[in-house]
This record gives sequence, structure tokens and C-alpha cells, in this order.
Amino acid sequence: MTESTEKDLFEQIKNGNKSALELIYKKYSSALYYYSKKIVQNRSVAKDIVQDIFFKLWESRDSIIIQTSLSSYLYRMVYNNSLNYLKHQQIKDKHIHSIKEQIEIAGSAFAISGDHGQSIMIAKELDGQINVAIESLPEKCKEIFMLSRFENLKNHEIADRLNISLNTVQKQISIALKKLRIELSEQLKMF
Repeated sequence: MTESTEKDLFEQIKNGNKSALELIYKKYSSALYYYSKKIVQNRSVAKDIVQDIFFKLWESRDSIIIQTSLSSYLYRMVYNNSLNYLKHQQIKDKHIHSIKEQIEIAGSAFAISGDHGQSIMIAKELDGQINVAIESLPEKCKEIFMLSRFENLKNHEIADRLNISLNTVQKQISIALKKLRIELSEQLKMF
């Protein structure tokens, strides 16, 4: 389509000729769609952007002044609308992330607050069951596990403190974890 043909068609669009708009749409919509899709990386959004620019072209036909070619004008509109979409998504994603963080904070506060006695009761009950399960471990196994999990000692530090091999420490922690998983399997299913 030559520049003069584009100008003629745009003049016809300005005069309310829908057939001229359809010709321009048929000529450029596919290329504009792929251009937008390349920017926004989303098929349906790209399709909406192209539909929107043709709608705006028709709605604003009386006030639009095209300094370059019609095709350049359409590509510029697609480019700007695609970037606006991405900016809007970025802002939306920030807000969603912020809201999720607030919900997590509120959920944590709610779970440990006195207003929600059931959560506190469940946590206390689970804590009691964990302590009973730990107490049921064999003495040496329990000692090694407590040093590892409650005093945060590394395996080699436990081995040095108890004058045992590193392999023994690793094996005893593994045994403790296995027994605790078995003992607490019903409670862990709830979570």
C-alpha cells in the first residue's frame, strides 16, 4: 500500500467510511499483532492491544493528525500500548507481592495471637507430642539429637564434645529423625 493510498484511506476513515477502516485493519492487523506479541509475550493481550488501537483510531478519527505514514502511526500506537501494558503489569505485580506479604504477616500474627486459641492449642499439643517423641529416643541418640537441633552444634562439634566418631553422630541423627517421623506421622499429615 503506497503512502498516498494510506492517506486517501485515512481521509475516508476521517469521513466515517468503515470500509476504509476494514481495509486498513486487514492490511496491518496481523503484522501489528506479531509486533505487540513480541513485546508483551502474550497472545491474548497482543490481540486486545491491536483491537484497541483500531477502536481508538475509529473513535478519535476526527482529532487524529498523522505527521508520518499511517502504518508508522499504527506501529507507534501498538508500541506505546504494549509498553503501557507492561508497566501496568509491573505495578500490579508489585502490589500483589506486597499484599501477599501483608497476608502472610497477618496470618502469622493471627495464628499466634490470643484471639485464635485453637491454633495456639494445636501448637502446644504438637509441641508436647514432639517432646514426648524426643524423650522416647534411646539415651545416646536423644543426647546427640538435642545437641544438633537445640544447641545448633555441627556434627563434628558433637563428635568432639562426646568423643565419638563423626559417622556415629550422623548415624544417630538419622535414626532419631526416622523415629520422630514415624512417631509423629499422624500429626505431620495434618500439616
